[in-house]
Amino acid sequence: MTENFIREYRPGDRAALTALWRQVFGDPEAVVAAFFDALPRMGVGAVAEAEGRPVGAAYVLDALSLVDAQGQGRRCGYLYAVAVDPEHRHQGLGAALSQQAAALSQARGTEFICTLPAEPSLYAWYEEILGLGCALHRKRYAVTAGPGWPAERLCPGDYLARREALLAGVPHLRPEAAVMDFAGQFYALFGGGLYACGSGLCAVYADNGRVLIRELIAPAGVAAADVAAALCAALGCQEGQYMLPDSEGEPYLSAPPGILPADCVWNLSFD
Repeated sequence: MTENFIREYRPGDRAALTALWRQVFGDPEAVVAAFFDALPRMGVGAVAEAEGRPVGAAYVLDALSLVDAQGQGRRCGYLYAVAVDPEHRHQGLGAALSQQAAALSQARGTEFICTLPAEPSLYAWYEEILGLGCALHRKRYAVTAGPGWPAERLCPGDYLARREALLAGVPHLRPEAAVMDFAGQFYALFGGGLYACGSGLCAVYADNGRVLIRELIAPAGVAAADVAAALCAALGCQEGQYMLPDSEGEPYLSAPPGILPADCVWNLSFD
């Protein structure tokens, strides 16, 4: 068995870890480049090294706060993109990388870690290695294009400001500028973007003529379905999908027990 050691991410790792990311996740190079461009500002990384080269990595985005109903924030981290070279799997590297990335972030002042498991089998794994249980659920809804409001594409700063106004008094995730800037690039590189539609907000992918709305925030008195239908029409798509928090829905975010209120709005994950 090859001996591995784990250390903090260094800028010189970028080329090797870009290749690993693309091998494991299949994302376009521009998406990976946007992530590494933002990484020093929005989080930390742990890297597994073997024979003088990186063979695994895990990252924590920690330019984030959990804001309570009174507007008070607690710094939190989002464990993301845990990847191990296929030749070095089944050695415990995924768990060790996740734990070390969490520890690096906590050393920077992060109070707790959350994550979005990539598949159902990983919920139990994250509970075992980091003590994270499924804390939030969401439900998917199909939608067809319909009449309504025009859509306005927003820059990340404007989207964040409007988002904070809509979520005043509601427990929610608040990204700092670094994470919001990455989110704007991320959605745009997958064919979508950040939009205002009427008085609602949407973070969107586009996939083969379909609108995939990963975050939809509508003010009181405005139906989410109406915002989604109007956005589909405005973007020239006939159908789409949106997701809303729902305790009876599919498992979504994992977090330490008792940290996240059931009505917490946490949608800006990069799934």
